[in-house]
Amino acid sequence: MLSIILQILALVIFIALIWPYVKKERWKEKFIDNKQARTVLIVFVLILLFMVGLSFFFDTLYPIERIDH
Repeated sequence: MLSIILQILALVIFIALIWPYVKKERWKEKFIDNKQARTVLIVFVLILLFMVGLSFFFDTLYPIERIDH
């Protein structure tokens, strides 16, 4: 669970850092109207969701156990 929280926190920090640059661009022309760029964005989002899902799966089913007890 902690790794998921850290991933979400990292995403929020990343968005906060790039937000001023994002507001200046004309995104509809560059990414929404451009089919190849839109496909790349969709793939990146799917990869992110897959990684978060795998992280949640392994945190839930295989929690870290302390071996010093």
